[in-house]
Amino acid sequence: MSSPTVSGDQLGPDARAQRKRVHWGSLFVAVVVVTAAGVLFAGLFAAVGSDRHDALAWDFRATYYPAAEAVVNGSSPYPDDVDGVLDERTVYAYPPQLAFVIAPLTALPIDVAAVVAMLASLAALMGAIALVGVRDIRCFATLILWAPGWNALEMANVSALLALLLALAWRSRAAPLSLATALAVMVSIKLFLWPLFVWAAFTRRVTAAILGSGFAIALTAVSWALIGFAGLGAYPDLLERVAEQESYSLERVGLGLGLDSHSSYLATFIVSGLLTLLCVTWGRRGEEERALLAAVLAALALTPVLWLHYLVVLAVPLALFRPRFSPLWLLPVVLWICPRAEVADNVTLFVPAGVAAILAVALLRSSVTGNAARVDHLHATGRA
Repeated sequence: MSSPTVSGDQLGPDARAQRKRVHWGSLFVAVVVVTAAGVLFAGLFAAVGSDRHDALAWDFRATYYPAAEAVVNGSSPYPDDVDGVLDERTVYAYPPQLAFVIAPLTALPIDVAAVVAMLASLAALMGAIALVGVRDIRCFATLILWAPGWNALEMANVSALLALLLALAWRSRAAPLSLATALAVMVSIKLFLWPLFVWAAFTRRVTAAILGSGFAIALTAVSWALIGFAGLGAYPDLLERVAEQESYSLERVGLGLGLDSHSSYLATFIVSGLLTLLCVTWGRRGEEERALLAAVLAALALTPVLWLHYLVVLAVPLALFRPRFSPLWLLPVVLWICPRAEVADNVTLFVPAGVAAILAVALLRSSVTGNAARVDHLHATGRA
């Protein structure tokens, strides 16, 4: 026997309000998903059908692919004269292992390889937040709409991979060998991420931190040995040259405020040190999510070069605190007001730093709220 149909007039005011919220919620989901899909497919179309198709996957085209071709051909991916004329935006300034990872793509034409790299970046970003428990489609769609998220996709650079590795490190934190491997690959590619070793050590994973440090050194040494240690002697000078470019780094913020280079560097060191200390404190208390956030922020504060796509790694701690969509997920969309390739005005230097600070505060507050809710739940169920 079928149940009677209830019309809208027969529903109580609470039920009608709930139905209206569901309706508007579904409409919002549809708008976010369609918008994100439109942005994504427009970008992919531009990658293969536009007169400026070479502007898509720029980092991959201009930096990674040539370096991978060099190691495939048995030559050095590094410039012969670091002190000469150098384009800091396109020079390969990573350790050799990244070039070896990308080497298989050199079998493809560069336009095809660029599309593959963009799709791989998309999979890495989506996989990163999925690995830490996100199942809300609005979060996946919003991540594409982030200025850092889209910047990571359109440039097809290593930031999406770093986000995935960070998520893998969190997911495998109970397995010392897997955690050590994920951390080793991350830090060996981008040395400024070393505060993650601090996170591992002070969340009672000392073995993983030690193994990870050893793996990172070994991985870098082996990859350099494969190219006969070419460019190793001049590599510190190369990094110094690259660090001189304008970017959104905290050190450049200090210079924009009128500090001299020494004072700006000192301020950067102090801020990064305080964030690392927070990581240690929260880690020892067992607050792993907050400690991870502090470690990531310490790394971002420490890096001498910071572009918008670097901030995409913040999607992982955000997903830990907010696995379902909330207005907080829309916050990094504001960064679209920042130039993505040029730092046109010192005022824009405050925007990434300000948004990162607001994001940190919001995440920490949500952590406190979440902890209180868990305590209340335990008391309610008699397990406290």
